[in-house]
Amino acid sequence: MKRIARRDFIRYMAAVWGAFGTLHAAPTPESKRPNVLFLMTDQHYAQALGAAGNSSVRTPALDALATRGVRFEKSYCTYPLCCPGRASLFTSRMPHELGIYGNTDAELAEKGVPTLGELFREAGYDTAYAGKWHLKQAYPTFKRGSIPGFTALPIAGDDPHAQDKDKFGKGLVVDPNTADAANAFLRKPHAKPFFLVASFLNPHDICEYGRCAELTAMLPADPGLLPPVRPNTHAVDGLPSALAALKPKNQDRSDREWREYLYVYERLIEKADAHIGSVMETLRQTGLAESTIVVFTSDHGEMMGSHLMTTKEKLYDEAANVPLIVAAPGVNPRVDSTSLVSGLDVMPTLLDYAGITAPATLRGRSLRALVEGRRVPWRDAVFAETVSGTEARMVRTARYKYIVYSEGSSREQFFNLESDPGETRNLAGDPSLTQEVERHRALLRNWVEETRDPFGKMARVGNGKDRKRHINE
Repeated sequence: MKRIARRDFIRYMAAVWGAFGTLHAAPTPESKRPNVLFLMTDQHYAQALGAAGNSSVRTPALDALATRGVRFEKSYCTYPLCCPGRASLFTSRMPHELGIYGNTDAELAEKGVPTLGELFREAGYDTAYAGKWHLKQAYPTFKRGSIPGFTALPIAGDDPHAQDKDKFGKGLVVDPNTADAANAFLRKPHAKPFFLVASFLNPHDICEYGRCAELTAMLPADPGLLPPVRPNTHAVDGLPSALAALKPKNQDRSDREWREYLYVYERLIEKADAHIGSVMETLRQTGLAESTIVVFTSDHGEMMGSHLMTTKEKLYDEAANVPLIVAAPGVNPRVDSTSLVSGLDVMPTLLDYAGITAPATLRGRSLRALVEGRRVPWRDAVFAETVSGTEARMVRTARYKYIVYSEGSSREQFFNLESDPGETRNLAGDPSLTQEVERHRALLRNWVEETRDPFGKMARVGNGKDRKRHINE
């Protein structure tokens, strides 16, 4: 099969999405409400995109989408783990509000809160879901489960591995089936507007690195093709004790091994991008591109060896900062926004574009005004949480990031992300930043109180006399 040059593919896909400029910005009548295509990957760091300036990973489909919409650079998940992060995307509630702290206590249907699919279905949309769900079952169609508000599209197909539990959990096997299911749904006649989720597992397969022969087989014979190690790979001095305990299992990896890990991770992203390109091409072929809003994001990121860590559940940017692209009516093409946004915002944004009234209980805000280039008052902070052994909470503002852990030594971290994007210099004890640190503590205390976060009852912050204070006092 003849390969298409990356530059030509981006130009071609940009033409596909050029139709967005002809749509009206205001919500349309019942008969002309927009379709919605919600694309997801799993474990995808925000900067692992060509559109983000990363030259070592090729993502032509997502790059093309970014040329026709808004890419949010400061987009954060609420919890860098699959189930909690996904729960926030589909409810616009924080994980602690839902009682979802891990990958085993996440039966969303039992939480009694409005979900994205249910609201769209009640509004008359044809709602369908292809791929990974993981709230609680990863693939409900595999175990005859259900997804609240969505028809779970069959993705097993004729693949002989689809009934193999070990194989089925790998994106290399299941993602092609997810794309096929999404494409089949798009090709069928539609008597009413649709809301389709196409949720791809990769690059999550990086979790199998070292155990999966298919992954090591991707490595090139020429080591010169391997990417460089992350600049902050060896930045491990002065880690809070909660993080230092996670370091030993990776500290013996050589730089060559880290480069190989990164190489495979980037190839997995490229495979997911190819499937996304397939779905986007079907949207064009069926004539639906002109009437469809497209949103792309991920549930969380990947540490990629930064601070000698892999996978997720940390509040460093590699794990918490996720891609978010919105291509919708009225969008000025190729805009990179630096506004602070959260996974909480996806649900109210989609409801806004569909003209569906958002429940008052949602924590997020519609991004529509930002997407359309309108000036509106906006938040000055976003928040994230994790319960990986030791509970922690994060506050991200325009310049700084504050993290506090519920126990252990050196429990506070404070980074200037403008001068130190790799989060290598902890400034929590810097006397010149005392007021800034306290401002971020106050932001977190207010958020903890507003969302009734139990973290406020366990975490004490500050030094000296302040150490006796709970974070919500």
